[in-house]
Amino acid sequence: MPRWLRVVVTLVGVSLLGIGGLLLYTGTPLSGIATLITSDAVVELREPMRPARRNGPRVLLIALDGVGANEFGDALRSGGMPHVAALLGAELDRGLFEHGLALEGVLSILPSTTYAAWTSVYTGVGVAEHGVAGNEWFDRATMTFVAPAPVSVPEHDDAVRVYSDSLMHQWIAVPTLFERANVRSYVTLAAQYRGADLLVRPNAGSFAKLAASFAAGVVQGDSNWETYSALDQAAIDQTLEAIAEHGVADLQVVYFPGVDLFTHVADSAMHAQQRYLTTIVDSSIGRLVAAYQAQGALDSTYVVLVSDHGHTPSLADERHALGAGGEGEPTDVLASVGFRVRPLELESDDSTFQAVLAYQGAIAYVHLANRSTCPRAEDRCDWRSPPRYEEDVMSVVRAFDAAGRSGAGGAKLDGAIDLIFARESHGAEPAGPFKVWNGDSLVSVGTYLAANPRSDLLDLEKRLTALGVGRYGHRSGDVLLLSRYRESDPESERYYFSARYRSWHGSPSRQDSEILFALMRPASSGSELRATMTAAIGDTPSQLDVTPLILKLLGR
Repeated sequence: MPRWLRVVVTLVGVSLLGIGGLLLYTGTPLSGIATLITSDAVVELREPMRPARRNGPRVLLIALDGVGANEFGDALRSGGMPHVAALLGAELDRGLFEHGLALEGVLSILPSTTYAAWTSVYTGVGVAEHGVAGNEWFDRATMTFVAPAPVSVPEHDDAVRVYSDSLMHQWIAVPTLFERANVRSYVTLAAQYRGADLLVRPNAGSFAKLAASFAAGVVQGDSNWETYSALDQAAIDQTLEAIAEHGVADLQVVYFPGVDLFTHVADSAMHAQQRYLTTIVDSSIGRLVAAYQAQGALDSTYVVLVSDHGHTPSLADERHALGAGGEGEPTDVLASVGFRVRPLELESDDSTFQAVLAYQGAIAYVHLANRSTCPRAEDRCDWRSPPRYEEDVMSVVRAFDAAGRSGAGGAKLDGAIDLIFARESHGAEPAGPFKVWNGDSLVSVGTYLAANPRSDLLDLEKRLTALGVGRYGHRSGDVLLLSRYRESDPESERYYFSARYRSWHGSPSRQDSEILFALMRPASSGSELRATMTAAIGDTPSQLDVTPLILKLLGR
């Protein structure tokens, strides 16, 4: 593109981004947005691309953000998803179809939130191994706060850097599915594309608007799904153009982020999600299937449908949003016991902070410094040194316990804290497992649940271990707060760590945690596919089994 045209396009794009006061939000990285505006939507990441195999097998992975297993099943059985129904064929038994199967009871990782969960989908390991701790996190080794999907901070610079600067490449600490499969791979919109051959990036204008809107919450959100579906539908258009030009890939990922973004802000969130599935997603899947048929590739393609988490409805008001810097919120609790809290900003000039908050909806991470390394107001803490157990960790545990019981130190937290988890760190050693505060001391998760049965906390001990125990377990904090966000409670008793939204997720509950996991292939029977899946990943799969299954299907 000539320099003069690049400048004109950039200026026009930046002008468009200002419309409505949402597209150009505080802290927008103009250079990053300019990169998206002035570069191709379809980017060849390898030159040359790996040659595609002629006869398959192939995998088409359709990734639906925020779609719970129940909501998908209801939409399918309502007759509103004819293209998916045609792929599956007639239902022979619950979850078993003529040409496919849809598993029940498959759980996400913890936290059940977008960036952590999708990174687990594309790597096959939990947070403590792959290092992407959530929608935002703090890395104490480098004192870096990262927010590819900002929750506690208003700026969405990192959301744009995901596509303009391959932000996630530097934080994913293990090989991705695309690196391990080593076949021709196309990725549409997914952030974890390291190792792929071709990337379809989002439309810059739509994406910047949605990133700003998400950071602001429902106050500036738009419940009109046209805003959100435009992102998904434009990406499908670009994906079909890429297939027409380059042929089908051996591994194709098509990610739908719009359905999740819409569900967060829509009235009657779960019904709205089903409408989105039947109106937007199904027809898009139909277009993809038609493209594979036109290329003569459908019979040799396994179609995998997967999601990252579900959604639980919430009230979009200040009482229930334990958010980003208001009065009586978690920052005040930390300050009440003498901690200097890092400003709720993506990048801060303040290097003297002693505590950092990172929000994941129903979960909040609290990172603590060893305050003996920075006792004076002007001191910079040594974050390589673990916090002291009694003076730092336990003082915070007791402070949040008091706030949750009576609002002491943080009025909004009164009745809003369900459980508090913490652990003791030992220098350079990997972080140990989280324990639960029982009101008197920290005890193991198993011991706590034996004394206090909680059927809503699904597979809690195992999922907490995958979150906190390992090389990067420290990125989930020294203290972990679980808000009261029980599916069995009325919305008036559900609380979440973020700005105001009409639904959230992140908890260990069924509604947040049970994900879509389906496999279909027109040339195979459902029974054959079930046998294939069981041989590959066993009969109790989780979100961590998506990558192993796809590698098996590809013969890798």
